[in-house]
Amino acid sequence: MFLKRLLTICFLVMLLYLAFPPFAYAYLDPGTGSYIFQLIMAGLVGFLFVVKIYWGRIRGFFTGLFSRGRKMMEEDENKDA
Repeated sequence: MFLKRLLTICFLVMLLYLAFPPFAYAYLDPGTGSYIFQLIMAGLVGFLFVVKIYWGRIRGFFTGLFSRGRKMMEEDENKDA
């Protein structure tokens, strides 16, 4: 128990150390910003493409989810009547 807690604390300390590093003194040229923008846009377009491909499954899942709940409510009302 003590070892697990110690490892967790060490992991969190290392995570915080890596998340907030000291000054890097690095230079990012405009090409780097453009490349980062391209990566973000490519990820967004890729995500939208995957949604387009699987849209039928996504819509069917939510339709089944909500219609199942509606059916259960109607069955409960019919049993009470």
